[in-house]
Amino acid sequence: MRAVIFANGILTLPPEGLEISPDRDLIICADGGLALCLAQGLTPRLVVGDLDSARPADLERVAALGTEILRHPARKDETDLELALESARERGATEIVILGALGRRLDMTLANVLLLASSPAQGPLKEPPVRLLDGRRQVLCLRGGQKVVLQGRPGDRVSLLPLSGTASGVTLEGLEYPLYRADLPLGTTWGVSNLFLSPTASVEIEEGCLLVVAGPDPEEEAGRGS
Repeated sequence: MRAVIFANGILTLPPEGLEISPDRDLIICADGGLALCLAQGLTPRLVVGDLDSARPADLERVAALGTEILRHPARKDETDLELALESARERGATEIVILGALGRRLDMTLANVLLLASSPAQGPLKEPPVRLLDGRRQVLCLRGGQKVVLQGRPGDRVSLLPLSGTASGVTLEGLEYPLYRADLPLGTTWGVSNLFLSPTASVEIEEGCLLVVAGPDPEEEAGRGS
């Protein structure tokens, strides 16, 4: 089961190729993400958070349609998005997609991205894959022993950022600058701005934690669209 989570951030473009179905997907809104969900013409199955940013009229509207409202105290340890992620995992999601997690506040954007590196109790290799999506851009996190095949277009960028010590045994294929079992230490920019050579590329890591950011260059994309 795929969970689609709407966060209370900015969605620049609808994710390309992502078809969301209320019948097939578990749609969850993290508090004010409800407005973003409704703007896409969708009704969530669950709204979770302290509900300080969701509009009361929107809450009443979806509650009347059968949406579950899970209110948490305002004084809490977790952000609304973290609570939404926990709900998705508890309800058996095997894949998690997050929309609207970028923009608005820098601290919240960074916190949302770093949530990808969090591990539930069952361990990192059993965690359902989580991706932040915006248009053709995606952000995900790889842990030791994991590999991802990315879809893109020639010229799209891929950046790799170690999140925990050294990311060891990093292997890249299908990119302009390939690597084979290389080590990327925390704080290095060695992995920034690689380029797709074909419609697919792969990233694999043996040990550590690696943030993967992939998609078109925003300025180049804006220039092509003007």
